[in-house]
Amino acid sequence: MRNAIQDLARLWGYRRRLSSAVAQQARSQYKGSVLGLLWIVIFPLLQLTVLAVLYVFILRVRPPGLSEWEYVLHIFAGLVPLLSFSAMLSASVSSLYGEQSLLLNTVFPADLIVVRTVLASQIPGLVGLGTTITLGFVVGGASWLSIVLTPIAWILLTMFVTGIGWILSLVSLIAKDIQHALGIVLMLITLLSPFAYTAEMVPSALKPLIIVNPLSYFVFFFQDSIAYGRSPTVTPVFGTLVLGIGMFFIGLSVFTRSKHIFFDHA
Repeated sequence: MRNAIQDLARLWGYRRRLSSAVAQQARSQYKGSVLGLLWIVIFPLLQLTVLAVLYVFILRVRPPGLSEWEYVLHIFAGLVPLLSFSAMLSASVSSLYGEQSLLLNTVFPADLIVVRTVLASQIPGLVGLGTTITLGFVVGGASWLSIVLTPIAWILLTMFVTGIGWILSLVSLIAKDIQHALGIVLMLITLLSPFAYTAEMVPSALKPLIIVNPLSYFVFFFQDSIAYGRSPTVTPVFGTLVLGIGMFFIGLSVFTRSKHIFFDHA
């Protein structure tokens, strides 16, 4: 426990340098494009809209008791953590491989490369989250709980991704296959997440898949607080807390104690 606190305190000491690095990377991601930083707004809105249209108007899925716009809000609230998780994790896994010249840099520690990448790649997701909360108040599903609870859930989601990113970014230094396989894994996790369905619509035979999918807990948390304006039940609250805090410190511990082994073979 003492080592974990010391590691966290060390990272906190670089907060100003990290903040500057995040802003720089966010700008560089869209440098040279015609629309520039507008993609931060356009991309998440297109993602959410396309998938909502698919389920509402093409597949015509409609949970009982929800109007058309309430169902759109239900989908948006579930998709925001899923799409953000995919974007943050995909970027973080390849972050060390693309910055090998900085692996032994003492000015900007290697573990902060992963953190910087996660924070920079979550900006479009934050736009999507803001849009979803706004839609929630327009449709009538959101409440003051949305303002209070969703930032907490977002922080836990970011911690969860960062912990996984620390571990997988190290592995990808010696096994680049991780980066290629990740897209398939993320697609499966997304499809098996209950973002377009209510818990009651999931067949009993498939419910174990929902339970073992860690992102289900984040989906339920966001949907409860944004789409329905209620406090999440104990299960998603406990699940997000354990996954977020637990994986963050596990990832940090693994990275801190194993990084030199992987760096030597990079």
